[in-house]
Amino acid sequence: MSFPFRRILSPLDFDDNSLAALEVAIQIARQNDGTVLLFHVIPMMVAAPMGRPVYVDIYKGHEEDARAELRHLAASRLQGIKHEMLTYHGEPAGAIVRTAKRSAADLIVMATHGRRGLSRVMLGSVAELVLREAPCPVLCVRQGGPDKNLVATWMSSSPVAAAPNEKLSSLQTRMREGKFRCVPVLDNGRLIGIITDRGLLSHEAEGSEQVEVRLAMTENPTTVAPTTPLHEAAHLLFERKIDALPVLDDGQLVGVITTNDILRAFVEED
Repeated sequence: MSFPFRRILSPLDFDDNSLAALEVAIQIARQNDGTVLLFHVIPMMVAAPMGRPVYVDIYKGHEEDARAELRHLAASRLQGIKHEMLTYHGEPAGAIVRTAKRSAADLIVMATHGRRGLSRVMLGSVAELVLREAPCPVLCVRQGGPDKNLVATWMSSSPVAAAPNEKLSSLQTRMREGKFRCVPVLDNGRLIGIITDRGLLSHEAEGSEQVEVRLAMTENPTTVAPTTPLHEAAHLLFERKIDALPVLDDGQLVGVITTNDILRAFVEED
């Protein structure tokens, strides 16, 4: 992208639409070495007749739940991407606009539910209100979310990578802490291999303190693109008896899809 969008505000209500918008925000941040601002609004009830917000313990619980969900999203989707997590109590559209101003956002990427007719008149559109008042450009991701038949929807974005000269003992510690079963191997940003937990196990007896990743990795691994149909990725995993496929976009590593991801896709769609 030509414009340097470095601080991207991503309002989230954790439904499929906002998660699709988050994926767009992640891609923009990756292209611009930017920061994703994960943002959730906890709506406040209004007490009649005074019209004052009522803050009770329930809101504290909602905020804790929201922060836990934001941490989960950051851990699962934003590995390698700079990010911040923000929550706010109040009315969604106004909260988004105020947060964009306070956080000096260059871009807001948000979902629109695309209401039409009477529902739009009665309920309004948060996205439309934000568009009117936002201090920066707003990119709306339309209702429908990502194509669930594509690898991009189910892959783990921005995966942790290893260097070819890293010691297996160091990588094993990182994999255990992060609960990764496979790690791509990059040399100056270029994918040269992949290492799995099975690869680590096969070298444990050799003293992994001294063994380098390049000696245990699978070289020139089979790869797919974000636009590869999910069934093709599943076929490759089954046919080649492998556990994971690095995902490349224009030669750059953007994700990894595993057998667990494929199973999750089939279960959730079922």
